Amino acid sequence: MKRYLTKSRFKLGLECPTKLFYTKKKEYLDQKIEDPFLKALADGGYQVGELAKQYFKGGYDIADLDYDLAKQKTDELLKKENVIVFEPAIQFENLFIRIDILIKRGKCFELIEVKSKSFDSHEEEPFLNKNGTLSSSWKPYLYDVAFQKYVLQRAFPDSTIATYLMMVDKNAKCPVDGLNQKFRIVRDQSNRKGVRVSSCLTEEDLKEKILIQVPVDFYLEKIYQEKDFEGFGRSFFETVSFLAEKYEKDEKVKPQIGSHCKKCEFQCSIEEEQQGFKNGFKECWSEVLGWSDADFKEPTILEIWNFKNKDRLIKQGTLKLREVTLFDINIKPNLKKPGLSTTERQWLQVKKAKERDSTPYIDARGLKKEMDQWKFPLHFIDFETTAVAIPFYKGLRPYEGVAFQFSHHVVYEDGTVEHKGQFLNATPGEFPNFSFIRALKKELDQDEGTIFNYATHENSFLNYIYNQLETFQIEGREELKAFIKMISKSTGKSVEKWEGKRNMVDLYDLVKRYYYDPYTKGSN
Repeated sequence: MKRYLTKSRFKLGLECPTKLFYTKKKEYLDQKIEDPFLKALADGGYQVGELAKQYFKGGYDIADLDYDLAKQKTDELLKKENVIVFEPAIQFENLFIRIDILIKRGKCFELIEVKSKSFDSHEEEPFLNKNGTLSSSWKPYLYDVAFQKYVLQRAFPDSTIATYLMMVDKNAKCPVDGLNQKFRIVRDQSNRKGVRVSSCLTEEDLKEKILIQVPVDFYLEKIYQEKDFEGFGRSFFETVSFLAEKYEKDEKVKPQIGSHCKKCEFQCSIEEEQQGFKNGFKECWSEVLGWSDADFKEPTILEIWNFKNKDRLIKQGTLKLREVTLFDINIKPNLKKPGLSTTERQWLQVKKAKERDSTPYIDARGLKKEMDQWKFPLHFIDFETTAVAIPFYKGLRPYEGVAFQFSHHVVYEDGTVEHKGQFLNATPGEFPNFSFIRALKKELDQDEGTIFNYATHENSFLNYIYNQLETFQIEGREELKAFIKMISKSTGKSVEKWEGKRNMVDLYDLVKRYYYDPYTKGSN
């Protein structure tokens, strides 16, 4: 079977060329395939892709997975003078792409790549930094469509191509209730995911578009003109040829180890290795460093929490925590808050590894000072929320937060713990945020006890709901807004600034400053 460089493999090769040798081989487990968060993101992408098709009436959908069959059907359709094709298969030599939406008018093509990423249509120049270089957050999307345009141009050299990204417009408002539910995630008989579009989808549903089509040819030219594309020492076109040749011949590119290795998806556990699976991460590091199995049992600098200088240490040959020095960490105290600074905590992690000390660190005195400010009973809250590309409700913007569940636990002064209350709205079609905040107010209004959360999620969603209360006219709106301001603080993007007298205590912040357990290996 011919080995083509596709756009997903091109993206993988840009992350790390060595990964092209590991991908799609049964002996190398791919951890990303099992990642539930990535699966959820993919579901949203499927829905957005299907919504985009609804904006182009009369298009032909090529659903075949077989490369040859899909290309054969594409070639037949592109013989038409004018045609719209969804998922056409375009092949040139050892390059192969499936374009989301391709519009052909004579010898002119419109290539449209659909992404579920949000786009600010009010921002003047979102793709560029102030110095005129491409924004790092947009590079993966622009590289993706640059690769597609290149392949299409080589396959049809006499054509002209206009290239677009179609994305979720963060300033658009959903025109109707229930739009998300009209694009259901389903599986076919072979367990392949897809989207079933409701027969009840109407012109009114599509009248106000929540996706925006943005021309990007100007930015692609900047990519094509780079002489050292992404540090490969080659142009964009030369990099494509290099990766395509290596993949086609199944040749392993010599590994370049670095901090990026921490997130390598081709790692596996000792138990999985014993079952016969191979560990791509270990193979790379063994090849470059000459390490044995014993070396991998020692903690490495990849584990250091929130440490930005991993690549510098790797270049100087410092790989294991026991080799790290005080000079490498460059300790600086925390002048704004009591407790451990970031660098002090990093050194604590290194020091415990060097001394093989597995006991937890607790700054009991500092933690006691914090606890002395708390008022009993103590309230612990946890939210469950969603933020989807295609909104559930009329008037909401894409990715606007929906809070549908919370749990509330109380710790009394005598040490008693009680599951005090909860909220869950699972009624389809019912916007839960305002009943959610009313229920939370009822739970927390009984006393003046201190309220706790973990990290910023709960505070961010309270800000979401506050902004929604500004927009929607509901009974008791001002009272609910006052309650939110009392138990939260404004986020950085908020025009109005506040910090409530019962502002939630962030336990994540307390953990970082007063506690460390070596068994977490730097994770919090």
